[in-house]
Amino acid sequence: MGLRERNRVSAMRATQRLALQRFVSEGFAAVTVESIATDSGMAASTVFRHFGSKENLVLWDEHDAEIDNDLSSRLGRQPPLLALRDAFKETLAQRYTDDLDFQLQRVQYIYATKELHGAAVEADYQARAELTSALNSTLSKPHKNNAALVAGAALLALEIAIDRWQASDAGLPLTQCIDEEFSNLLRLEDVV
Repeated sequence: MGLRERNRVSAMRATQRLALQRFVSEGFAAVTVESIATDSGMAASTVFRHFGSKENLVLWDEHDAEIDNDLSSRLGRQPPLLALRDAFKETLAQRYTDDLDFQLQRVQYIYATKELHGAAVEADYQARAELTSALNSTLSKPHKNNAALVAGAALLALEIAIDRWQASDAGLPLTQCIDEEFSNLLRLEDVV
């Protein structure tokens, strides 16, 4: 990552933290992107260019590329669900551990705020489409029809793991929650 990109990500990180503080203290509907832009020393158009929407000020995750890279390296070597589980554990869980207070507050706020939770569901739908595409490039021909199902099931297992983690106020390690939910997913054949 070049200097310009590092500076952009750093500015986005600072803006996201400022926005979350304002949303938590004043309410999501009461805070405008323009006021966040003013407080962060940016033009509103720059904030919109970086984030795309007010909701993405909270939903944005600077490490999506890390997850994509980790997953890409695993998909050829591991079965898809195990590759997804391990990529989520190695990248997502580590990041949540390294920045625990902020990530917990961010996730809890997403779950508690109707507009954000709805936007997160939409983002998950987009992630499922992207993950389905990635799986289609690695699954053997007889299994390609299952790519959307595997992607959706893996993202649902991750969603449940994150929900358990945030509901426990991070008392349960996210890696443990991910492991348990993917284990549950892999055992579903025994349930039905």
